[in-house]
Order: sequence, then structure tokens, then C-alpha cells
Amino acid sequence: MPGTPRRRRTRRLTACSAVAAMALLTAAACGSGGGSSSSSASGTLKIITWDNPPAVSAIKAIDTAFHKKYPNITVDLQTAADITGPYQTMLETDVDASSADIVSWYPPAQPLPLKPTRSNMTTWQFWTTNHVFEPLNGQSWLNNYTSSADSAETYNGKTYGVVTGAYQEGVFYNKATFATYHLAPPTTYTQFLTELNTLKSHNVTPMYVGLGGVGPVYLQFLYNELIASVWYPHAPGGNLQTALASGSAKWTDAHFTTAMTEEKTLAKYLEPNYAGVPWESMPGNFAKGDAAMLLDGSWDLPAIQQANPKIRVGYFPLPGSNTAADNQAFNQDNLTFSVLKTAPDQAAALKWMAFFSSKPEYQQYVNMTGISPSETGGTYNSFAATSMGSWFGKGVNATAAYPILSPSDGYWDQPNYWPELQQDVINGSKTPAQVEALYQSNWTKS
Repeated sequence: MPGTPRRRRTRRLTACSAVAAMALLTAAACGSGGGSSSSSASGTLKIITWDNPPAVSAIKAIDTAFHKKYPNITVDLQTAADITGPYQTMLETDVDASSADIVSWYPPAQPLPLKPTRSNMTTWQFWTTNHVFEPLNGQSWLNNYTSSADSAETYNGKTYGVVTGAYQEGVFYNKATFATYHLAPPTTYTQFLTELNTLKSHNVTPMYVGLGGVGPVYLQFLYNELIASVWYPHAPGGNLQTALASGSAKWTDAHFTTAMTEEKTLAKYLEPNYAGVPWESMPGNFAKGDAAMLLDGSWDLPAIQQANPKIRVGYFPLPGSNTAADNQAFNQDNLTFSVLKTAPDQAAALKWMAFFSSKPEYQQYVNMTGISPSETGGTYNSFAATSMGSWFGKGVNATAAYPILSPSDGYWDQPNYWPELQQDVINGSKTPAQVEALYQSNWTKS
């Protein structure tokens, strides 16, 4: 998601303390009745989300239109920075105290671990499976969303949230630079290497990414795509996440070796000192021409356009395979809205959810944020939709192409530490085989 917090999107929400967890369940079961549907359409509606500028701007625009339609309801949108820091604290505090009406998070509740327990579920999954959110079944506007969006927040037949869309990761390229050197979006790994070498031979920095302030987790724009194109197509049952969870696939798989070997090769074409370049500067630096390509997520396209309104941007999935069909965009569901069961004004919250889900308002949200839609139908003309072309909304979902990492796993298989070994491969301090052995020895089936 755009803004500070989505820089750590691959990290999972840490578990609440036992005391806090008990408090939330007590609030859900024994609240003062704030969730009653008899609440009048008046008062203050509190929505919380993290600082992600395009999404916050879109929500504010929707809030203004909502207040115009329902003048007796005032929307109080509150935000906090860093989805794994201040916003996490805000979220847990408001859920614990039942002091918000609509809360947001990433990633969605599904898929759950193969054998879900309190220790290996995210807090959002724990809340979903323990009825902290109001079921949305029966709301007519829920039918506007795709079945996959609904299933991402469904548990035991109850849908507890709305996934507002998905973002794609991959390679965003400057069309003018590509035209200057007569390049076309590559469809295979070999073609990609050829074009990288062409750019380098002309003293053009081929690719740009920034790890400063976020660390090796932002190597995800290499390893996510390479795992998806090199390993995922060969996963037992067509799902790498479940295959690793069940043990039918192992971290020592030869396709993972290939992915990491390619990762090390491709890193040679990044800008100098990429590990120290601040992640915040990525969109602006690409927009001013510091590199021909940017490794990023589509959430940054609005920032690129803002930095340089005249830039023409294209997109292609990072190709790790020489089988073109294996090179798909890597998608991740993003920003779920849920209504607390003990919301102070649940009736107003449901009115807002219906209003947000209406075609004109939802279309505005997609166009302002650059997110790929999770509603069916609609016409979208955002900079992101134009830049991504036929890839807009397409690709392999992260829930199938990337394993679930849990804080209850061994050290190297925890989401905060897993990327560090990828950096070691690139730096040459560990071989792919050594890294695979560490992942597998720490791996806990969940």
C-alpha cells in the first residue's frame, strides 16, 4: 500500500499479549451493545487506517461525499504511520477498547495456516476466527465483489471483511528510455539479461530499488517474482504455499536454487549502494530518470506520476523463466475493511461500507489509488491502469505463490528474518545451498 507502512508489507502482525487478546474477546462477547443495528444514522463514525497517501486521499474524498449524503454522520478518519509500529498499536488499542467502527489491515485472513493455532496465526486471523468482526453476509453490496475477494475474508461461511483490491509487483520501465535503446518488454530471462547488458553498456543504470530504512525485505521485488516464475509453476498441486506447509515441497528444491542464483545475477544491475538508498526516494528517483526500470509495487505509480506528470511508464512481470508463460505478475491483496462487532455505531459503519462499495465511489477509489479492483465490472482510467495495460489486475496471487511465514516458525523462517538470507546470497556470504539448508532446518509445518 502506498506510504510508509506498506514498505514492510511482507512482515506479519505480531501477536497481542495474552491479556490484550483476552480483552478483545471479552469486548466482542460482552460489549455494551454498541454494535446494535438499531443505532440511528447520526453521530460520529470512526475509521482507522495506516498512512498510505493515495488511499487516505481517496478515503477522505469518499468521506466527504458520504457526509453530503448523510449530513448527520461525521466521519472521523484516523491514521498512524508504519503498519508494524504505531498503526499496529492503534489498531490493537481500538479493537481492544471497541472505540472504532471500521478498521483496516493487510494481509487478509485467508489463507489460514494448515494447522491454525494462536501462535501461528496473525492477530487479524485470530480476531476473524474469534468473531471480533461483524459478519457481512446478507449485505447486498457484498455481491459487488469477486468471489476470491470475499473468500479472502471468509471463515466458516461468514465473511468478516472486504478486500478493497490488489497490487502487482514487477518491473516498471521508462518508455522513453526503452525507445531510445530500441528495447521491448522482455518475456524471458535470457532476453531480460540481454537488455540489462545493453543498458549497462550505454552507462544507463538498468534497475532501481532502495533498501535504506527498510532492509532486505525490499529484495522482495526480486525474490517474490523469481519464486513465482521459477518455482511456483512446478509446485505440487499447483500451490507452493500449501505444498511447503504440507511438506510435499521443501526449501531445498532445485527450482529455489535457480531462483536465488538468478537473484544474485540480477542484483548486479541495480544502482550502486542500493542497500543504502532510502526506500522513500524510489518513485521520485525513477521519475527523474535515475534508472531505466524500477523494481516496485503498483502502489507507487501515483507517486511516480506526481513526481513527473509527463513520464510514460510501462510494466512487465520480472521474467525468471525462459518459458514466457511462467512469467506472471505477482499480486497481493491489500487493505481490508472490517466492521467491529462492538462498533459504537455499527449501523453507520454498514452504511459507509455500502456507500464505499457503490460503483461510482469504488471506481474513484481504484482510480485514485492505482489498486487493481476487487469488484466485478467497472471502467478504470488511472495512471496505474494505463501503465500496466493488459497486466492490470492480472497475475498469480501471493497466497498461492509464496509460503506463509509465521513468528512461531524457526528463526530463519520468521518473516522478519527470512529476507536476510536472500541478502547473504546476493552478497556472496552464503551459497543458495547453505541458505536452503537453514530454511529447511528451521521450517515448522503449520
